[in-house]
Order: sequence, then structure tokens, then C-alpha cells
Amino acid sequence: MSVFLLNACSTMPSGPSVLVLPGIGKNFDQFHNDDLACRQLSHTQIASSQQQPDSKEDAQQDYDINYIQCMYGKGHRIPVPDELMYNSRLEEWFPPPPDMPAPPQAAGPEPSLNSLPAKAAKAHK
Repeated sequence: MSVFLLNACSTMPSGPSVLVLPGIGKNFDQFHNDDLACRQLSHTQIASSQQQPDSKEDAQQDYDINYIQCMYGKGHRIPVPDELMYNSRLEEWFPPPPDMPAPPQAAGPEPSLNSLPAKAAKAHK
């Protein structure tokens, strides 16, 4: 039994491995209190989980997920790694400047009223 308890303790993270920044309008005392509450919540979630983590890395990842969700829910900022960001600069479309002329129309004969169907010709008049 004591071997199991030692093994369970060895996978328990000692704290978050992610960066969280104070939310806009949050002072240090609010941030510190929220940090302590979220650390406790994350620890409790991991310790009371029905399924024990397979490794220390899995336990740390589960802890970090709980911690991030808690801190974000309390209004703090979570930096996102570059590899998770969409590169929207490549997909941006900018409208042409207002003084740019319209593109030339495709060359071709204009349809005459005689070539339009009867309903369209009446609507065109």
C-alpha cells in the first residue's frame, strides 16, 4: 500500500508549468488569490480523478489544463504559443484604394433587347 502512495505522489505536479498574466484591471492581490485558488483546484482535480495519470507528464498536462481553465475563467490572460496561432496575415484581403479605377470589363458584344427573353425585355424597358 505504501508503494502505491509513493507512486501516486511522484506523479503529482508541484505547480503549473504555464505562463498566466494578470487580467486587465486585476491587481496583484487579486491575481495572487486567484492563482492560489486555481492551484488548489487543479491539485484537487488531479488527486480525486477516477483515472490516475499514466506518467508525470500526463499529470502535469492535466494539471495545466485545469489551471488554465480556472485562471481564464477568473478573467486572467493566457498567452498562446505561436504554433497555435493562425497566420491570418497571409489570408487577409485589403480593399483597393478609393481612387483606383474599376477593372476593365470583359470584351464582348452587349446583349440587345432582341436577344433577351420576352420577360427580361419587358422588365428592361
